[in-house]
Amino acid sequence: MIMILALLILLSFQLLGEAVVAALNLFIPGPVLGMVFFFVALVLKPALKDKVETLSRSITAHLALFFVPAGVGVIEYFDLFGRYGVAMVVTILLSTVITLGVTALIFHQLMKVSSKGDPV
Repeated sequence: MIMILALLILLSFQLLGEAVVAALNLFIPGPVLGMVFFFVALVLKPALKDKVETLSRSITAHLALFFVPAGVGVIEYFDLFGRYGVAMVVTILLSTVITLGVTALIFHQLMKVSSKGDPV
């Protein structure tokens, strides 16, 4: 019964995220917004963690199963990798480098701001 309640809680937050995205025509995926709502709920009500922890650990232990649909998708569209494979690899590498660079710049700026508050 505990696992069913935990699944109901998690799916409710996903549904909430999907509903808000559909209602407001947002550009982010509903499950991502649902995860943000769930995080806020955990911060506001830490006791919620106890209700979902067992299910979360079980899902995490079997995380490899969630990659099966992605693997099937890769096989299904394998011909696209032949046509656009080089462009995809270049795009992934370029976006990774840009993301790391922007993250480093933001981190550097935050370190400057936090060090200004420290006595020298």
